[in-house]
Amino acid sequence: MALTPGERDDLPDDERDDDGPVLDLLAAATAAARREDAALVPPPALLRRVMDAVRADPRPPGTPVVLSAAPGARVAVAEAAVLRVVRAAAESAGDVRVGRCRVDAAGGVLRVSVAVTARAGVPLPGLADRVRARVAAVAGATLGLPVAAVDVEVEDVT
Repeated sequence: MALTPGERDDLPDDERDDDGPVLDLLAAATAAARREDAALVPPPALLRRVMDAVRADPRPPGTPVVLSAAPGARVAVAEAAVLRVVRAAAESAGDVRVGRCRVDAAGGVLRVSVAVTARAGVPLPGLADRVRARVAAVAGATLGLPVAAVDVEVEDVT
């Protein structure tokens, strides 16, 4: 089901960037729901948070992360898979929701950067330490690379 020109014009700019069929179906369903009930329009802050999360999550094909460069035994993992390991580890620390996540495995060591939303009332330094420890332990054990750094940025508190 394609969008009419008027429906496409009504979309925010960031939703018009991709002309793919999945977006067309989603946008058409959203437009139909909006016609049925104007109260279904999401608050701008929610829409912005969802779109930020979508943009923050890279999709394959990404740069493969080389876990072992030994001759005849090279092991590389899709960046998306490494990011899933890191996200799951960070969220397992509790009291956080992971937003943006970056990894770099240059030089055979893993450097991680995660941006999180923290639960209100939780002391942030201790939370950052828990996230850092979980990511270092889980990513190191799962991926087999030494973890040189885990930078934690608290972007929001809810």
